Amino acid sequence: MRILRLKIRNFRQFYGECELEFLSDDTSRITVIHGENGSGKTSLLNAFKWVLYGKTDFDTGEQTILNELALSEISPGAVTELSLELEFEHEGSTYTVHRKQEFKRTGEALEAEPIGKSVPTLSWIDDRGKYETAKNPANRINQLIPEQMHSYFFFNGERIEKLANVSASGEIRDAIKTLMGLEIIDRASDHLGRLVIKDLRKEASETASADYRDLLEKESRINSEIDQRKQERDTASKSSKGFQTELDAINASYEKIADVKAKAEQRRSLEAERGTIEGELEKLSQERMELVSQTGALAFLSDTVASVSNVLEDCRKRGELPYKIRRTFIDDLLHDAKCICGTQLEEGTQARAAIEGYRDQATGEDLEAAFTDVVSNLRAMPRERTRLYAQLSTWSSKESDYNKRLKAITEELDEISSSLGSSDIEDVKRLEERRNELTKLQADERLKIAKAKDSIELLNDDLAKVKKEIEKVQSKSQKEDLARQKLEFAEACKSLVDNLHEALAEETRHHLSSKVNDTFQSILRKDFYAEIDRDYTLRIFKDVPGVGKQPVSEKSTGENQVISLSFIASLVNLAKERNKAKTTFFKGGVYPLIMDSPFGALDREYREKIAQHIPDLADQVIVFASNSQWSKEVDDKCRPFIGKEYSLVYHAPKSKGREEDTDYVKRTDGPEFTKIEEGYLGH
Repeated sequence: MRILRLKIRNFRQFYGECELEFLSDDTSRITVIHGENGSGKTSLLNAFKWVLYGKTDFDTGEQTILNELALSEISPGAVTELSLELEFEHEGSTYTVHRKQEFKRTGEALEAEPIGKSVPTLSWIDDRGKYETAKNPANRINQLIPEQMHSYFFFNGERIEKLANVSASGEIRDAIKTLMGLEIIDRASDHLGRLVIKDLRKEASETASADYRDLLEKESRINSEIDQRKQERDTASKSSKGFQTELDAINASYEKIADVKAKAEQRRSLEAERGTIEGELEKLSQERMELVSQTGALAFLSDTVASVSNVLEDCRKRGELPYKIRRTFIDDLLHDAKCICGTQLEEGTQARAAIEGYRDQATGEDLEAAFTDVVSNLRAMPRERTRLYAQLSTWSSKESDYNKRLKAITEELDEISSSLGSSDIEDVKRLEERRNELTKLQADERLKIAKAKDSIELLNDDLAKVKKEIEKVQSKSQKEDLARQKLEFAEACKSLVDNLHEALAEETRHHLSSKVNDTFQSILRKDFYAEIDRDYTLRIFKDVPGVGKQPVSEKSTGENQVISLSFIASLVNLAKERNKAKTTFFKGGVYPLIMDSPFGALDREYREKIAQHIPDLADQVIVFASNSQWSKEVDDKCRPFIGKEYSLVYHAPKSKGREEDTDYVKRTDGPEFTKIEEGYLGH
């Protein structure tokens, strides 16, 4: 996919007709749009989102997307419109998406209300020159550029560091699922579970014996309860994420208040560390349970091991186990009818009878192998037992250290909260009250999630028991047997589909994690490495001498931005790889990358390193940047690959303390607007 052209009419700062043309080939894959803050860079990013999906990321929603100058030119009650048109290539066809929205001015003030909903159209010319239009443009657009993925291809660089937060794990998991094209598997699983199996269970119940019918009804009740608990878990999870979003906004507000910024940053660091430690404690608990389930019996076998070892040693001394002569050796002598001493072993002779007697006492190969294995294992058990205790002791010590640190963190957080809650600044006091309220609400939702998970585990155990009972019930008729077979087959199909989904998702997570780490390490100057863990959270680790792999809890905004950008770059790259493979799953696609302020929170060195990677991020890259962000080191790295450049000239209302005009800011008597000029005015 390559973007060719964007036409704008009366959208946000852009008055009248404006047009941007984009180039994309091996040497001209970057388009740069320069502009100062407030000139319309973020509006342009949202223009792509609005023309495709009819949505924007503005805090005011779609209520203020009409240009004020255009609105000022019509009288109250009159109607005007804004429109956007995007032209792009995809797999040999040239597509044109057009969307418009009419507005009516509501009064003397510059206010307007939309008339109806925005209207999208989609047309294209295929590689044979045939012109077509889409009957359902929204659905077709979503097939070309999935809406769930748009935030990864059209993203705000000043906000992407949120991907490095634990709360973003759901977004990352959904992105991977969409990338793989696994919606068909999701639909298959849903169809089998919600419709097919339900109908087949009803059919089987109608033909079943009383015992079988009762078990089917019990199975159905348990499944319904599991679905209900899953719904409760998912609802609580969404609520928790919603509370976290508001908490993040409150934390961001704190960091804008100079008097409490330091405390807010300290709290953010402590909370991040707490989350990491809680994750490590959970991981430690899982590892301990796995070890105990596998080798925990060793703790109770000390006397037994010694007793069995003594018995086997006595057998060995007596020559009973293993016997000093192998059975295969005796068989060979009898087959050759000749002893090693030269005596003939003819049938019926006393010599042959003696050798045959030895055969009955000799050890078989299987018994000898079993004896050897048992002796070897018995000798290893004391060492493994000692190792088990040592590992449990190490974990216990580590758990104690973690809990001590958690206690200290809790005390520090309580002190910070108390300090902010009693602040003389009214806004701070209000924010802290709301923050405490949200924290309690989030804790309640997390408790609901934990309870739901526990209930689901218990219900799954009950379900497994019922299924075993069902297997024991004999069919009473051929019709009942057929109905049972159909139901069992459908259940086996759903299990296979679910396992396939999980396996493909895990494969992609692992592959994507490796790509993220490669990109991350090539940019970051510290000896850190990155991964997407099993919970689909972007995490940074380091190797501590004598300790090993440890999570990095205190990450700077710049480091979070680097890991988030690494994820997006890897996602785009993997989508391109999957598209070339043309497999049933992992459909992928070749997507452009549109970045607003990708250098915002980065220092000079990081900017240079990211700029060095920008030409390789995607086949087409569109960058919005202010002059302060577009530094010389960034320009030097990107300049050889730039095909088009534009400058946004912002016409700002005149103020009492009139400033001088600059290349990028002009003064006007009317409402603000922005003009697009080709070229880079910063030279």
